[in-house]
Amino acid sequence: MSDLIGSVANLTGYRDRDLIDSTFVSVLGDWLDPLRLNLYRCVGDGSDLRLLLQAGMEKGQGMIAADPSWTPLEALPQLTSRPQFEQAFAQDEPLLDLPLRADDGPWLNLFAVWAGPRRFGIIELISEQPLLPVQLRLVSGLLKIYRNQITLLDYSERDSLTGLLNRKTFDEQFIKCIEPTKDDRPLSWWLGVIDVDHFKRVNDNFGHLIGDEVLLLVARLLRSAFRQSEQLYRFGGEEFIVLLRAEHEGEAMLAFEFFREQLAGFSFPQVGTVTASVGFTRVRQMDNASSAVDRGDRAVYHAKKHGRNQVHSHEALLRSDELLEVDNSGAIELF
Repeated sequence: MSDLIGSVANLTGYRDRDLIDSTFVSVLGDWLDPLRLNLYRCVGDGSDLRLLLQAGMEKGQGMIAADPSWTPLEALPQLTSRPQFEQAFAQDEPLLDLPLRADDGPWLNLFAVWAGPRRFGIIELISEQPLLPVQLRLVSGLLKIYRNQITLLDYSERDSLTGLLNRKTFDEQFIKCIEPTKDDRPLSWWLGVIDVDHFKRVNDNFGHLIGDEVLLLVARLLRSAFRQSEQLYRFGGEEFIVLLRAEHEGEAMLAFEFFREQLAGFSFPQVGTVTASVGFTRVRQMDNASSAVDRGDRAVYHAKKHGRNQVHSHEALLRSDELLEVDNSGAIELF
């Protein structure tokens, strides 16, 4: 019992989602000794949900590598391609003791995972024997603790108005962008700063309630314009940040231009057209969060000075001598 309490203490002691996921799978695996145990997150559009492996383990191998968060949606298995998974995800009660090959097992067990009202994942547990009642109670208890942890994490990580990740979370997660990975694909992280144009006019002319509605709709457009692997943040006020992976500057430009066009073409209730100025930069290996945001801000400032409703790359502005490289303490110099 003391070992179990210690495992639960470890689970509740983390504030990093990846660590919580891997610890949860490790604790369940230690106590149930399954043939296989996987925790999937359901990602993508509601009509085309995909299964992203967050943490997993196999008997005799231990923990296995999870899917990178930037894995393209089309490379992930569809939820609908696994009817039992789809059924389990849609209901409150788990699907238990489903024979995989014969009537004597092994046995598939599926548990839906949610945080508050939001369903977001599935646990796949394959056992040599049907789960005993005491084992089911253990899974149920640990699931409640895991759900509570994720709910608390969502509450602390997300902006209360838009539901996007907040500035505190950005500061904590930025370091992951410069950590070396085992992925051999030539992908880089790019940081985009998005600033809604003339937002003060919206508040002054229509009131703060309409201003909040505009921010909510901008957040919705961000979610629809960028892929599930992109990290979306409300940085404060009318400023948003996007972290995305792209092979080169041109690919990142296309992603940010697509959002700018979607936003400019959207008709906001009462307000009408709303635009944004966007500046983006490549995340460098020795970067810190403030230096990368500073470069994005300077590209946004250039867009504001040259008509707004534009996307500019910091690196392209350097190449064209329209912007000079400065450190965080330096002043911006435009030509």
